Amino acid sequence: MSAKQGWSQWVHMRFHGLSMNNYRILTLVNLLTYVAVGISSPLLTLYLQGLGADFTLISVILTSTIVVMLAGNVAWGRLADYLQRRKALYIVALTGVALGYVWLSLANTVAMAWPARLLDGLGMAGFATLGLTLMGDTLDASARKGRSMGIFRGLGSFAFAGGALFGGRMADAVGIAAVYWVCAAFFGAAALTALLLREGKLAATPAPKPAVSGRRRSLGLPMLFLAGVALWTMAHVASTSMWPNYMAANGYSKTTISSLWSLAALIEMPAMIISGALSDLTGRAVVLAAGGFGIALVQLGYMLLVASIPALIGVQVLRGFGYGSYTSASMTFAAEMGGKAQRGSNSGLFYTAASAGQLAGSLMGGILAQAAGFNALYLVCAGLAVSSAICFLLLRRKGAMPITEQPALP
Repeated sequence: MSAKQGWSQWVHMRFHGLSMNNYRILTLVNLLTYVAVGISSPLLTLYLQGLGADFTLISVILTSTIVVMLAGNVAWGRLADYLQRRKALYIVALTGVALGYVWLSLANTVAMAWPARLLDGLGMAGFATLGLTLMGDTLDASARKGRSMGIFRGLGSFAFAGGALFGGRMADAVGIAAVYWVCAAFFGAAALTALLLREGKLAATPAPKPAVSGRRRSLGLPMLFLAGVALWTMAHVASTSMWPNYMAANGYSKTTISSLWSLAALIEMPAMIISGALSDLTGRAVVLAAGGFGIALVQLGYMLLVASIPALIGVQVLRGFGYGSYTSASMTFAAEMGGKAQRGSNSGLFYTAASAGQLAGSLMGGILAQAAGFNALYLVCAGLAVSSAICFLLLRRKGAMPITEQPALP
């Protein structure tokens, strides 16, 4: 074996081991953070209401947090690409969320809680964008990106379901303010775990030449993909934001509503793993489109099958697979487009499109349900989901898919 071959093999083995180690660390960080998010999310509006906020002010606070996340996604991603360093920024973002939860737990007025939510939104934008960037770097040389991303994100959904299951019980036992200290501890543990990450010093891999025009790819990700992400997220958020109210209006108890919600969340984990592996075989566009069509069918199921619990169980299972198909394939697509030098910006763009859809969906859901009724809302959401599926299918026809893959490491 020549000296050059020996050096190449050493580097190959050295950084394969580093990538596998980073994958496990990132997955553990994801588990810790999603437990905290699962604990805190169902309690937030109740906490703000207990501090004196009415429904209108709660909506304003939640909307302002999404706006901060929308801007933060782009900023974190561009900064990561400019510095070509992810780890330090990732730790800063996780620490920021932990401090936001401490601040929130100490709040005794809405005026004090609002800035805490904005800090949390900025930190969560960094956690999402930089986490996807780091995972993209880790899986750069893998031929099974979809499957690995599905496991990574699927375990996060499982952790979220577990956190949501115990969050209410904790709040009843010790109070919501004390629960946010627990959430801060989880994010602090995640930041400490992220210290174990190691960033390789290999040269950044060049981005593959795009198969579409430079004008259409000037944003770093195809416009069709970004439009599909925004439309899908808008449909999903508008639907789910009003779903508990819709179910209650049809006579279902809180226990039934929460049980059906938990069922969909539990289905997400195997759905993400299966759909991620499937996307490695069929391509991301097909699985993305399946996620769009699946969520469209869910909206129709809510309209037509609401009177039957067994039918609703089937609809929630479909919801889990629709969500899982979109999520694993979209994260993989965003992470694999372009090279390392542009991955942070691409991740930021992806989450910016998702935040824009989340903002539009959260505003549309209540307004449309109030003005035209729940059936009109779910019909519009079905149309948005189908539109997203069409965007994703056009990705393949427009040649906007990644055209080269790194060879798999042994």
